Amino acid sequence: MAARTWTAITLCFGIWFVYMKWFAPVPPTPEKKIESPATTTAPATGTDAGALSEIKSASWSKDSTLENSKIDISFSDVGGKPVEASTKKYRITPKKKSGPMPVLSLEENGPALETLFTDNKLGDFTSGKYERSAQQNQLRFSLTNSVAQIQKTFTLNENSYFLDGTITFRPKDTKRTDWGFLMIPVGSKEATTDTHHPLKNWEVVRYQDESLKRTPVAKIEDAEKVEQGNTAWVAFGNKYFAMAAANAGGEINPDVVLTKQRDFVGAYLRYPLVLKEGQKEISIPVRYYLGAKDYQELEGARMLGLIDYGTFAKLAYPLLWLLRAFYGVVHNYGVAIILLTILVRLLFYPLTLKSQKSMKAMQRLQPQIAALKEKYKDEPAKMQQEQMALFKTHKVNPMGGCLPMLVQLPVFIALYAVLGNSIELFQAPFFGWIQDLSTKDPYYIYPVLMGVSMFAQQKLTPAVGMDPAQQKVMMFMPVLFSAMMINLPSGLTMYIFVSTLLGIFQQVMMKDKNTASSPA
Repeated sequence: MAARTWTAITLCFGIWFVYMKWFAPVPPTPEKKIESPATTTAPATGTDAGALSEIKSASWSKDSTLENSKIDISFSDVGGKPVEASTKKYRITPKKKSGPMPVLSLEENGPALETLFTDNKLGDFTSGKYERSAQQNQLRFSLTNSVAQIQKTFTLNENSYFLDGTITFRPKDTKRTDWGFLMIPVGSKEATTDTHHPLKNWEVVRYQDESLKRTPVAKIEDAEKVEQGNTAWVAFGNKYFAMAAANAGGEINPDVVLTKQRDFVGAYLRYPLVLKEGQKEISIPVRYYLGAKDYQELEGARMLGLIDYGTFAKLAYPLLWLLRAFYGVVHNYGVAIILLTILVRLLFYPLTLKSQKSMKAMQRLQPQIAALKEKYKDEPAKMQQEQMALFKTHKVNPMGGCLPMLVQLPVFIALYAVLGNSIELFQAPFFGWIQDLSTKDPYYIYPVLMGVSMFAQQKLTPAVGMDPAQQKVMMFMPVLFSAMMINLPSGLTMYIFVSTLLGIFQQVMMKDKNTASSPA
């Protein structure tokens, strides 16, 4: 009975997973009709798309760098912008000779993190050559022409993926107040995505009005979509790495605009450049993030939404903390996964035991239930009444076997999300053939072992009261579930396999206990 219940739960979870990953529609985002400077002061010349397309002719170069213990960032004097960034801890492949993992590159990301202007008179500030000065962890860029002056400051935080920036706009025409928009894009030249490849599963994530929104690049439409509200940040990335631009608390609140063009897909922050009466300059503080989706760094910046832990994210965070704590002791994330799985099983053992006892009680009543069904086969209401009376007499709750399992389900889903989306497992080795817990088992050993263990779990308990059609479905479940696990990260498949083994062990213990307590 326990095996059948776990199999049913597993089947439901599997269907939910397949639906959410490949078939679930992205919910529409209601467009807010908010009057703001961004909507009431649109420039007479220039467009957002035009500003992005004009950048194609810029001849960027790598003229200076900022680096710390985590990241190396190259800047171009042309445009005064970051053009390349790569992490120092992570590599393109687990091989030692592999190059560092890029999070920003000229070839892949084009105008990303540029400061673009929609006003034609400010076009020089997009692709012009800036004067540069440097300090220990800071770069300053400045460019002046007959129209205005732009100054940019970039400061790289120590031991961090965060780059703090300030863009200052000083127009020379003090009578003109409306200078169009300043835009900071995040995105890529590559418009395709691969949901089976964690480093190519691209999406745009943004946080507005205390609400998180995720959009796969495949869902971004050709027509630009403007999202207005209290904007915190916008990001573009894959499962483990991202670039982001955050509103760092300036006076101007930017819009978020989703865009898809021939050579660029992503989103951008859009700041209206509108001076107030007597104002001579506009200063826009921006905080950039270029690196791994690291929980510790993102937590302090209120950017944890970058990591996709799903519906039960609040349960995922303490599970991640436990996983990291175990790793701190054993220094192997594969072993840490096993220890965490054992701990979760132990914590829920009382509920599991209660569930198994309830199912055993229901199993003992099966002959009497079958007799009632036969006796009252033409009186469904009477049969239900007699059946409930039978349950009451024997003090059996018909839902007692399922409810404890359902209580555990959110924790198991949260743990599933942690093991499938945490940078901690990226390129983390276990033993033997598993050298990267974030990728699939190269020899499919764990999916096969999972199918075998699931089949063994089913065989432990006879299918009492189950019709032949249901028995055939249950027999096919191990094969189906193994097939579902083929492309899952090996860390996930190992967790499910170990959890199944522990479930078998608990069933054997329960069976032996019942045998020992039975009268001779």
